[in-house]
Amino acid sequence: MKLDLLEVDKVHFNELREHADEQSYKDLIRNFIYQFTYDSITIEGKNALTKLDVENLLNKKIIVTQLPEREQKEALNYQNAFEHVMKLVSSRKVLTEDILKDLHEMLVSGIFLGGQYRKVNIQIKHSMHQPPDYVKVYDRMAKFFYDLKHFKGTTLQRACFAHAQIFKVYPFLEGNGRLARLVLNYILLYDGYMPVSIPVSEKENYLNHIDTFKEEKDLSPFVGFIEKLLLDAYETYIEQLEN
Repeated sequence: MKLDLLEVDKVHFNELREHADEQSYKDLIRNFIYQFTYDSITIEGKNALTKLDVENLLNKKIIVTQLPEREQKEALNYQNAFEHVMKLVSSRKVLTEDILKDLHEMLVSGIFLGGQYRKVNIQIKHSMHQPPDYVKVYDRMAKFFYDLKHFKGTTLQRACFAHAQIFKVYPFLEGNGRLARLVLNYILLYDGYMPVSIPVSEKENYLNHIDTFKEEKDLSPFVGFIEKLLLDAYETYIEQLEN
């Protein structure tokens, strides 16, 4: 792994940010939210919104009749949830179970009642691993937060662990993927890194790495995958601030 290079990019970007005007950084974050929202709601394979649709929606915050209402709500909710994460990080709020449930509730606001662990068993299509019985979810999530608090490893490894473990436990009836990607960036941002988006074009690789973790308990392929995306993202961030 090239975590040393990631640290170099992190320091370089933070130095650039100190000398850049505030609007440049705000523009960078705004563009990230457009991409992150589009990627995250599209990667699940049911989004009819184009990238331009998402940008217009997030700018105007007006639901139009020409596009599916639920998907527009999901996009608006995702923007709100990510902006809330940034506020929590700025206030140095550590991720807790209550915050996790609040974030899930925000993600599904106006669609169905969120913030509650599932009370039924579910099956995941095209996956060798099936989530635990619903009666075990509370215990698994208690262990999740214990393991997260005592995790031995880098910030990137910890963020990837949190993301992959949410996929494995699948604590909520819906919205687990969107929540996992939000949590990934919560942990990165909290430790001073920039956020990362998983492109729709990488969907197959992404899900394969998650399956590797679920079936073989091997996190390293997923860490390497996210590391590469984050390095590429930093190149883009740095170029935007330099120009």
